[in-house]
Amino acid sequence: MPSLLSDVAPNERPIFVPRLLGQRPALAALVAVTISTWSYAEHALGRSVAAMSRGINDAEMEDYIANWQFRRRLQTVRRVARAELQAPYLATFLKGLDVIAGLATHRHAFAHGIWGSVEALPNALLLVNPEHLLRRWGAANDWLAEFIEGGPGAVDLFGRLDNRHVEVWSNVELRDEIDRMNKLYELALALELIASPDPFDASDRKRQHIHGLLLNNPALWP
Repeated sequence: MPSLLSDVAPNERPIFVPRLLGQRPALAALVAVTISTWSYAEHALGRSVAAMSRGINDAEMEDYIANWQFRRRLQTVRRVARAELQAPYLATFLKGLDVIAGLATHRHAFAHGIWGSVEALPNALLLVNPEHLLRRWGAANDWLAEFIEGGPGAVDLFGRLDNRHVEVWSNVELRDEIDRMNKLYELALALELIASPDPFDASDRKRQHIHGLLLNNPALWP
């Protein structure tokens, strides 16, 4: 888990401008891998919807494609699963969806948060929820004048932004997050296999095997 800037470098002034990611490309690449891996997991869930609806209910597939909000997409997956999957697969599939939903906040923070840096921590990136920046900027009467005078990045957030809201992501924490997302992707693939019986496997042995692995191996769960 990341540290907080208030604990690591409480008196430092964080800077949040897009070019800073380009100045730390190795760390920025780890952020991109995390976001990309989530996208693959979400795509696997979409394939599960396609497999379960089997072309019979194209409206559900179109609903999944049309909705970019993950919460709405998850509702579609659950609805189709309850309609198409039987015991014991349904309970495991829904449990897997709950785990994936719980980790969605990690991806959303990476994709929609504001990344920055601080000179005192050259081997780390900073991450803050944009709502904290917006509240601070909205409360300041002079931020627009500072911005116009100095250009992007000129606004001094020090004293306005509580460093307890700023996360510090080092190489180690970023790689841990990638490992978590890789496990999530593997779980999404396993759920896809549970949702997609092999038409050439009349005994359903393959799906039973995947289901058994998920039930008996807690380490497979993110």
